[in-house]
Amino acid sequence: MEALFQYLFGQASYMPHGYCLLWRPDLLIMHAVSDGAIALAYFAIPLAIIVLARRRGDLTGDVGHVVVLFSAFILACGITHIGSLLTLWYPIYGLHALAKIATAIVSIMTAVVVWRLLPALSRLPSISQVERMNKQLLEEVDARRKAYEELEAVRANLERDVADRTRELDRIKQLYDVATSGAQITVFAQDQDLRYTWVHNPSLGLEIDEMVGKRDVDLVSGEAAQTVTDHKQRILKTGEAETFEVEIPDGTATSWFRVNVTPAHNDQGEVDGVVGTAIDITRSKRLEAMRADLSRRLSATVQRFNLALRSSEILVFSQDRDLRYTWSNWSADFGGPAIGKTDADMYREPERSQIVSLKQAAMDSGEAQSSEIRVQLGDHYVWYILTVEPDFAPDGELRGVICAAVDITERKDHEQRMRLVMRELSHRSKNLLAVVQAIARQTAQQADSVKEFLEKFGERVRALAGAQDLLVAGNWSGASLADVVDGQLGHYVPEDGGRLVVEGPEVRLSPDAMQTLSLALHELATNAAKYGALSNETGKVRVEWTIDPREGILELKWTEEGGPPVIEPKRRGFGRIVIERNVARSLGAEVRLDFASDGLKGVFRIPLAQIRAQDAGDEDPRPVFA
Repeated sequence: MEALFQYLFGQASYMPHGYCLLWRPDLLIMHAVSDGAIALAYFAIPLAIIVLARRRGDLTGDVGHVVVLFSAFILACGITHIGSLLTLWYPIYGLHALAKIATAIVSIMTAVVVWRLLPALSRLPSISQVERMNKQLLEEVDARRKAYEELEAVRANLERDVADRTRELDRIKQLYDVATSGAQITVFAQDQDLRYTWVHNPSLGLEIDEMVGKRDVDLVSGEAAQTVTDHKQRILKTGEAETFEVEIPDGTATSWFRVNVTPAHNDQGEVDGVVGTAIDITRSKRLEAMRADLSRRLSATVQRFNLALRSSEILVFSQDRDLRYTWSNWSADFGGPAIGKTDADMYREPERSQIVSLKQAAMDSGEAQSSEIRVQLGDHYVWYILTVEPDFAPDGELRGVICAAVDITERKDHEQRMRLVMRELSHRSKNLLAVVQAIARQTAQQADSVKEFLEKFGERVRALAGAQDLLVAGNWSGASLADVVDGQLGHYVPEDGGRLVVEGPEVRLSPDAMQTLSLALHELATNAAKYGALSNETGKVRVEWTIDPREGILELKWTEEGGPPVIEPKRRGFGRIVIERNVARSLGAEVRLDFASDGLKGVFRIPLAQIRAQDAGDEDPRPVFA
């Protein structure tokens, strides 16, 4: 200790630097003031850099490392100038030399890091580029805001149009009921075979059940049936509506009807039947003609309205004050018929309570309500934006609600997939960083110098990077064992490949198993290239694996032959730890290494359950490194 103290502060053995300057006041002052000022500046600069880094808060990663190294480098330079200042009067040349050595080390590290990060730092955007990007982002935000406002205006107009059309439909329906209830008007629909599929207000003393499913020839006899059938068949053929009058015998009397028939079209625009009215014009042909015209216009309006709703992706429906469905455009296969049912009949909990609460809030407040609702349909779920508006009668009395539901399931599924991708990315990143940290720690413990550490650490990180490349190429689902072997050993053998024998069935490795075996194979390959079968011109390496389905075991064998004589190492290095301990602990494997004189041999018995791909986001219960 006394010798070290004498070496650092050795005032008895050396003269202060001032003797070299002949203690001239002018030289002493210039040296002292300049060294002191430089040291003060060098202490202030890293302090300013640290304050800047703390205020910014985003100088992390490689940039943060550069900030730390620059601060340490400038601080060390300041310390050397303090040493120069002190040696003017005190001969502490040993301590001064150590300060310069520390400064040199930090300077070299800073230079290495700066040159390594120079491409990345040169790609950083300039202030003008950042300002230009910020300007573009602001313009884009403004454009999106304007687009959102336009969409909101369109949505409001759509809701208003739907409400107007619904009120118009209610009004027309009321007129239709009034017009047909007190008049002798029969409204009907027939399919392509001219069988009645729907009848309203049947005439001639017939009942609806007597007409549905039958044709005109089954209900009317004689010339009248033939006339009606000819007209309707011509309408089906030409697709053009017709109005004709027909005389139908009714017992001892005769009834006259003006029949108005219109072709009915399906969603593809094809004629698939007829709809029409039969007006009793026995009393007054004039009055019945007026009513026929009204029925024709009403039928066309209702058909167009229903066609418009069926062709859209919007579900529109109305309910009374008891939330019983009174009208809807739902197809028959969407939840079944809804008219007359309540939400309690249509939905399950918990969506039922949410839907009912939204509709009740609209009726209580008298204002429109909107919310995203998830509805279970069979064995899957569908998301809707449900908009509810109170339905008021002309006198202001609340009649119920009018609702519109827009399917947003695809958007919700996309959002869910994005959340899963982000969780998977976070999980993989944490695992990879943990592996790199463990490799660095274990390599540092085994390395005798910084150069050896950098060389071995770089090789192991490149091996890990190769495993990550395979993982990315396999869409994060793993990779085949053959690809892993080729990726870790391919660059150690000549292009003809004769010195490397790889045999085994197709085995798909999980991401964690692929990463563990990649590191182990890298260590075996590195050892073979330096000391084993691949270190000369004749040696060979065999990598073989088999599967025992009864025991559920993958047996992987590593065999070297033709290399220099093997001597078992006296010290257990990091590579052997990776091969034996890490594979055993991470994959629950049995690992045996035999340092036979004719070549290294290794056997890995791995349970198949440990190499199967896991679900995205599952956590590995075992660490990659001990």
